Amino acid sequence: MSEHNRQPTVNLKIWQQNLNTSLIAQESLLNNPDMANWDILILQEPHINFLRNTRANHKWHVLYPTQHYTHPLQRSRAVILISAALDTNAWKQLPFPSSDVVILQLSGAYGTCSILNIYND
Repeated sequence: MSEHNRQPTVNLKIWQQNLNTSLIAQESLLNNPDMANWDILILQEPHINFLRNTRANHKWHVLYPTQHYTHPLQRSRAVILISAALDTNAWKQLPFPSSDVVILQLSGAYGTCSILNIYND
Protein backbone atom coordinates (compact mmCIF):
# COMPACT_ATOMS: atom_id res chain seq x y z
CA MET A 1 0.00 0.00 0.00
CA SER A 2 1.47 3.37 -1.00
CA GLU A 3 1.48 6.37 1.28
CA HIS A 4 -0.34 9.49 0.14
CA ASN A 5 0.73 12.95 1.17
CA ARG A 6 -2.37 14.38 2.73
CA GLN A 7 -2.77 18.07 3.32
CA PRO A 8 -4.14 18.98 6.72
CA THR A 9 -7.83 19.76 6.69
CA VAL A 10 -8.71 23.41 7.12
CA ASN A 11 -12.05 24.09 8.76
CA LEU A 12 -13.70 27.48 8.83
CA LYS A 13 -16.86 28.25 10.74
CA ILE A 14 -19.02 30.81 8.92
CA TRP A 15 -22.12 32.48 10.39
CA GLN A 16 -24.61 34.24 8.08
CA GLN A 17 -27.41 36.52 9.27
CA ASN A 18 -29.63 39.37 8.10
CA LEU A 19 -29.75 41.92 10.93
CA ASN A 20 -32.49 44.13 9.45
CA THR A 21 -30.37 47.19 10.39
CA SER A 22 -31.04 46.49 14.08
CA LEU A 23 -28.37 47.73 16.48
CA ILE A 24 -29.83 45.49 19.18
CA ALA A 25 -29.55 42.40 16.96
CA GLN A 26 -25.99 43.29 15.98
CA GLU A 27 -24.86 43.97 19.57
CA SER A 28 -26.50 40.73 20.69
CA LEU A 29 -24.64 38.81 18.00
CA LEU A 30 -21.26 40.41 18.77
CA ASN A 31 -21.61 39.92 22.52
CA ASN A 32 -22.76 36.31 22.29
CA PRO A 33 -19.98 34.14 23.80
CA ASP A 34 -20.59 31.50 21.12
CA MET A 35 -19.33 33.93 18.46
CA ALA A 36 -15.77 33.26 19.71
CA ASN A 37 -16.10 29.88 17.97
CA TRP A 38 -16.79 31.41 14.54
CA ASP A 39 -14.19 32.59 12.03
CA ILE A 40 -16.26 34.68 9.62
CA LEU A 41 -19.55 36.53 10.02
CA ILE A 42 -21.44 37.19 6.78
CA LEU A 43 -23.93 39.96 7.55
CA GLN A 44 -26.67 41.50 5.46
CA GLU A 45 -28.39 44.75 6.42
CA PRO A 46 -26.01 45.50 9.29
CA HIS A 47 -26.53 48.50 11.54
CA ILE A 48 -24.69 51.48 9.99
CA ASN A 49 -24.38 54.61 12.14
CA PHE A 50 -24.37 58.26 11.08
CA LEU A 51 -20.60 58.09 10.49
CA ARG A 52 -21.22 55.24 8.00
CA ASN A 53 -19.59 52.67 10.29
CA THR A 54 -20.98 49.38 11.47
CA ARG A 55 -20.48 47.95 14.96
CA ALA A 56 -17.70 45.50 15.73
CA ASN A 57 -15.28 44.91 18.57
CA HIS A 58 -11.56 44.15 18.84
CA LYS A 59 -12.18 40.50 17.96
CA TRP A 60 -13.18 41.32 14.35
CA HIS A 61 -11.85 42.97 11.20
CA VAL A 62 -14.62 44.63 9.17
CA LEU A 63 -14.81 44.42 5.37
CA TYR A 64 -17.18 46.91 3.77
CA PRO A 65 -18.23 46.89 0.12
CA THR A 66 -15.51 48.40 -2.08
CA GLN A 67 -17.70 51.46 -2.78
CA HIS A 68 -18.62 52.11 0.85
CA TYR A 69 -16.54 55.28 1.19
CA THR A 70 -16.45 56.39 -2.46
CA HIS A 71 -20.25 56.34 -2.96
CA PRO A 72 -21.68 57.82 0.26
CA LEU A 73 -25.23 58.08 -1.09
CA GLN A 74 -25.41 54.31 -1.57
CA ARG A 75 -26.22 52.40 1.59
CA SER A 76 -23.96 49.39 2.24
CA ARG A 77 -26.19 46.37 2.83
CA ALA A 78 -23.49 43.71 3.18
CA VAL A 79 -20.40 43.42 5.39
CA ILE A 80 -18.04 40.63 6.38
CA LEU A 81 -16.46 40.38 9.81
CA ILE A 82 -13.29 38.28 9.99
CA SER A 83 -11.95 36.96 13.25
CA ALA A 84 -8.82 38.80 14.40
CA ALA A 85 -7.44 35.34 15.23
CA LEU A 86 -7.10 34.57 11.50
CA ASP A 87 -3.74 35.47 9.96
CA THR A 88 -4.16 38.72 8.00
CA ASN A 89 -1.67 37.39 5.44
CA ALA A 90 -4.09 34.55 4.65
CA TRP A 91 -6.94 36.71 3.35
CA LYS A 92 -7.70 39.79 1.26
CA GLN A 93 -10.72 41.66 -0.02
CA LEU A 94 -11.38 41.57 -3.75
CA PRO A 95 -12.87 44.74 -5.27
CA PHE A 96 -16.39 44.66 -6.69
CA PRO A 97 -18.36 47.70 -7.97
CA SER A 98 -21.47 47.37 -5.79
CA SER A 99 -22.59 48.52 -2.34
CA ASP A 100 -24.35 45.17 -1.91
CA VAL A 101 -21.38 42.83 -2.47
CA VAL A 102 -18.29 42.02 -0.41
CA ILE A 103 -15.78 39.44 -1.63
CA LEU A 104 -13.24 37.79 0.65
CA GLN A 105 -10.46 35.60 -0.72
CA LEU A 106 -8.66 33.17 1.59
CA SER A 107 -5.31 31.64 0.63
CA GLY A 108 -3.14 28.93 2.12
CA ALA A 109 -1.68 25.50 1.62
CA TYR A 110 -5.18 24.39 0.59
CA GLY A 111 -5.22 26.84 -2.35
CA THR A 112 -7.63 29.76 -2.59
CA CYS A 113 -11.24 30.09 -1.60
CA SER A 114 -13.49 33.05 -2.37
CA ILE A 115 -16.47 33.89 -0.20
CA LEU A 116 -19.08 36.26 -1.58
CA ASN A 117 -21.58 38.16 0.54
CA ILE A 118 -24.34 39.37 -1.76
CA TYR A 119 -27.36 41.33 -0.61
CA ASN A 120 -30.14 40.67 -3.12
CA ASP A 121 -33.44 42.48 -2.69
